[in-house]
Amino acid sequence: MVEKPARFPRLDGSAMIDKGKAQRLVGETIRDVGILVVVFGPLDAIFQKEGPGEPLIALMVVFGLLSVTLGIILESLESDE
Repeated sequence: MVEKPARFPRLDGSAMIDKGKAQRLVGETIRDVGILVVVFGPLDAIFQKEGPGEPLIALMVVFGLLSVTLGIILESLESDE
């Protein structure tokens, strides 16, 4: 009798994501979030009747730029392994 392959094969070490790739993906995600905050935060404030105020808009932009910078740094770091 021929044995059928498992429907859901077990994950072994070769199927795991490596640290460098995971770090690049996290960096890319953080960078993308920063870009979205920088673009859509102030844009949303412009179209509101009573805007959140200049200090809050400035804080959104600073947070977005820091996220973009952190994301780029995480993407560019080389894995030690």
